Amino acid sequence: MKNMKFSEAVERSLQIRKSYHDLEIQYNEKEWMVEEDALAFLTDAGLVGRLTMSQQGHWPVNGETESELEHKIGECMWWLINLAERSCISAQ
Repeated sequence: MKNMKFSEAVERSLQIRKSYHDLEIQYNEKEWMVEEDALAFLTDAGLVGRLTMSQQGHWPVNGETESELEHKIGECMWWLINLAERSCISAQ
């Protein structure tokens, strides 16, 4: 995955998001609106801030900071790709 081209990451992100939409319909009877996606992105972006502070020794976090930070940065990229798509902004 580390050597994935950006266009491949975009395609994979959109495929994964479709699976999440299917789950949203199954559990909530409707897909999340773009505003809910934006809020989820902001939540993850806030966690990137906290984890970055932890990595720099300025915020106490329970758990493995490095791997959690890597994961959250990846999730933020995923959210941004999907928000761009849903907002009709080309991510490629």
